[in-house]
Parts: sequence; C-alpha cells; structure tokens
Amino acid sequence: MTKLKQIYQFYIKKCFICNLIFLSVLFFAHCFWGNMMYIVFPVLAVMVALDNLENSFSYLIFSLPFCMLNVYISVMLYLVCCIIFIIRFYIAYFFKRKNKLNFSILISIAIFVIYSILPIGEYNLNKFIKIFIFLVIFIAFIMIIRKNEVFRGHFNIKLICLSLIVASLFSLTYLISPYLKDYMIILPLENNLTRFMALFVHPNVFAMFSEVLLSLLAYFIISKKGNHNDIFLFAAIAFLGLLTFSKTYLIILFIILAFLTIWCFTQNSKKTILVLIYTLSLALLVCLILPNVISNFLNRFLENISESVSFKDFLNKLTTGRVDLWIEYLSYIFNNPLVLFFGRGFGAQRLNLLSTHNAYISIIYQLGIVGTILFVQVLFIIFREFFKKKTTKPHWAIIIPILTLALIFVVEDLIFFIFE
Repeated sequence: MTKLKQIYQFYIKKCFICNLIFLSVLFFAHCFWGNMMYIVFPVLAVMVALDNLENSFSYLIFSLPFCMLNVYISVMLYLVCCIIFIIRFYIAYFFKRKNKLNFSILISIAIFVIYSILPIGEYNLNKFIKIFIFLVIFIAFIMIIRKNEVFRGHFNIKLICLSLIVASLFSLTYLISPYLKDYMIILPLENNLTRFMALFVHPNVFAMFSEVLLSLLAYFIISKKGNHNDIFLFAAIAFLGLLTFSKTYLIILFIILAFLTIWCFTQNSKKTILVLIYTLSLALLVCLILPNVISNFLNRFLENISESVSFKDFLNKLTTGRVDLWIEYLSYIFNNPLVLFFGRGFGAQRLNLLSTHNAYISIIYQLGIVGTILFVQVLFIIFREFFKKKTTKPHWAIIIPILTLALIFVVEDLIFFIFE
C-alpha cells in the first residue's frame, strides 16, 4: 500500500510539472497571437477542474502573471477559472466532508453586499465588477483559513516567483511579436531606456506585484521557513522590480532590505558585514559600467524636487502629483457629509480624469465611514476564526508583508480603482 502511494505521488508530481510546462508553451504562444487566450484559459479551466485541489490552486497561481495579456477578456476568463476552483473547493469542504457553515461570516458578508448595491451611487459595470471582486476576496480568505494545507503557501510563493521570471523572459518577445507591440505600453525614460512591465498592464502594477512577493519571501527567510532558493528568488525578483523605475518600489525595497539586514546582523554580524561590503562594491561597479541607468534612478527621485517652493510641493513631486489628487478627493468628501458617512457607491465616477491613487481615501469616497466599518467587520470576523484555530503565534516577520501592503495602499487604490 505504501509503495502504491509513493508511485501515485510521483505520478502526480510528474504530471504537475508537465502541466506547468504545457501551460508555459501556451502562454508563450499567447504572446504572439492574442486569440490564443480563447485556448489557453479553457485549457487552464479543464486542468483546474480535473486535478486535485492542491495542484489546481497552483495552476491558478502560476497563470497569474499572464492573465493581463488582454486587460479585460483575459482577466474575466481567468476569474472563470478561479470560480471553478472555488466551486470545487466548497463542494469538497461542505458536502463531501460535512463541514458546517459559519453563519456570522455569511450574515456579515450579506449585509456588506446589500449595502454595496443600495442606490447610493450609479448602477454600472464598475459597481458590479467591484462587488464580484470583493466576494471572491472574502471567499478566498475563508478557504485559506478553513483548509490551509490546500494552498501550500511557501511552495506557491516560490512557484509564482518562477512564473514571474518566465513571464518577464516571454515579454522580451516584444521585439518580434506584433501582438505585444500593440498591447504593451512603452513608457520611455532618458538615455533610450524604458520602464519594464513584464506582461502586466503597467510598470507600476508589476512593481506592486514584485513588492508583495519580496515581502513574503523576506517573511519566509526571517522566520527560517525558507532556504537558499528563497534567497535566489528574492535577488531575481528584486532585480526585475528595479527595472520598473518605480519610486514606490525603491522605497519599499529599501525598507524590506533594512529588515533583512538587521535580522542578518542578529544572526551573524561578521558575515553580514562581508556581504554588505560585497554588495556595495557590486553596486559601485554597476554605477561605473551603467551610469545612464543610475542617472535615471536619481532623476525619478530628484527631478524638479530642487524647484519645490513648499513641503506640499515637494511631496507632490515626490509622489508624481498624487498629493493634489488626495487633496481634491478629501476636500470633496469633507464638504459633502453624506459622502463622508455613506459614500458615493462602487459605481462612483472620478472627480477628474484620475482615480484617487490611495486605497484609504478611495474606500471612504466610495463606501463612506459606514461601508468601511462593514468591510472591516467582515475581515475581522473571518480572521477571528483563523486566530481561534491557530495554536502558535505568528512570527514577528509577518509585519513585513503587512507594512508593505499598508504602504502600497497609500499610493494606489488597487481593488478600489475607479474604472470609468
């Protein structure tokens, strides 16, 4: 019986790797022919529907860096694959294993959804897309908390890092792919350089994705759940993220590296000093070989800052005009008490051509104080169940991904983004 189990596990593992290679080939073809999305995502759906839950979730994780090759259709097809997995999970969890529903979670989600669809704003696609996204997020959190072993956190973080590296290599076919030439938005810099975006819709999206992955890898390294592979992947993702020339990325990368450096000093101070000397020497060598690249990094931070006439002007230039946006939205919110308390709804329009670029302001603008409390209440009830089940305290390094997300929310509105 043990022998058969070993053969079965080897077969599953071998098929899993073959399936990932097959998916990679399909996504590579998708880089050349946009219509391949009508093949690759149905194939992904079949794989998610037929394989075991652990592998099915890993297929979704592996495909994530490729799902924006068509920002609307590909994302919707990818979400269909996610829904298939969710249905399979809940059938297995509630019907096959006879687990019970948590009615307090269901009631809190229902109240939030009802509040979201009330006629406090316009009924448009924007509203219903966001309600759907929030439902998927709530359901995903519940799944992870209820059956954590299915999601293989450390394994899938490493897998998505590998997938991101593969997607970055595939994006280089831009030079010969007519589809990518039409799709990709090239943002030029000085000295004939451009901001790298891999296969994402914008360099800032790629930068945010990299920031979250780096914070999670740092957590695994510091909590000693990681290994040398995590260090290699951290270095690779950190390098790719630098190519985005994102100011936010540079700040967050510096914070994450500061945490790692302090932790390394507590483990082995002599080795840490040697590594720092080696790293600084390598950075100096890069500065000498590629002075144009370094000047672009400096210009991203220092351009026009010397001309600032006030602290507000300084912050505005540092955040690429975001401070003016925040002031505009905050002024509107506080000048309209109904918006402050009840929001304009998920169907709210932009106040100008741009969204808020701040998740904290955006949630108040769209949901108000009342909706924000309902949203936080749902998350509180979901995670309260998690901490009740958890017998050990989380490692202090969990503060790194939490802080990273908190900083990203300051400069981007993410799931609260106003589409139209």
